[in-house]
Amino acid sequence: MKVKLAGYNIDYELIKKLKEKCDSLTPEVLSASYARISRDPREISILRDEGRSQVEKARRSNENIVFGLGHSSVAEHAVFNFDIMGISRLAVETLESFRLAAYTEKSQRYIKIGKDFIVPAEVRENGLEDQFSGLIGYLEEQYNHLYRHMSGRVDKSVAKEDARYLLPLATSAQLGMTVNARELEYMVSRLASHPLGELQELAEILTGIAGGIAPSLIKYPEASSYFRESYLSRNRLGVMTESDSELGNKVILVSPP
Repeated sequence: MKVKLAGYNIDYELIKKLKEKCDSLTPEVLSASYARISRDPREISILRDEGRSQVEKARRSNENIVFGLGHSSVAEHAVFNFDIMGISRLAVETLESFRLAAYTEKSQRYIKIGKDFIVPAEVRENGLEDQFSGLIGYLEEQYNHLYRHMSGRVDKSVAKEDARYLLPLATSAQLGMTVNARELEYMVSRLASHPLGELQELAEILTGIAGGIAPSLIKYPEASSYFRESYLSRNRLGVMTESDSELGNKVILVSPP
């Protein structure tokens, strides 16, 4: 038996420094090398050495195997780590519905939440930003009031848990995400097809980053009419139903008492 470490995740700041000396630092090399295992009798380490020295050839191989022959599982050998910051809790819930990825997010259970929140583009476009911000401010005041009230009666960690019931889905969040290229391409296509502008923007950013690093694997991340129609016909968190779509972009807010 022989087992050899082929690689592991490292911080991107270190990768940028290494790129000054080597321009073959892309996860596409691993995907292309592993794809050849089934048809090339040479040892895997030799295949990887060859892939590192011929990046463009590795990319052409990926495109042929993943998209030409349809062996999409090869793309799962390429993995990305993303710091995602300044998105709403609603966007996090939608993002984390893609279960073939790993997530660790800022906890509303352990961290005292401040005033940061996201104003959706749809709200701004309807001229309701002031009213929206007023509602958020009211909820933030009640959150702090409940936290102070509960802190005098129970442990502060429990008080945070109780107070978070008042936090809206507009609350700003951040998370770390680890995802393979196959799931990422599917993810960004779904997000690009989502009716919410915030998720469309997230799809564009993820595509720009990953597509620049691994263009042979993030090749078809565009929105699709099929995904758009599926969002409109399903009643899911953060998604319009067909009856909702008849209302257009109308947004209705209720003033606090």
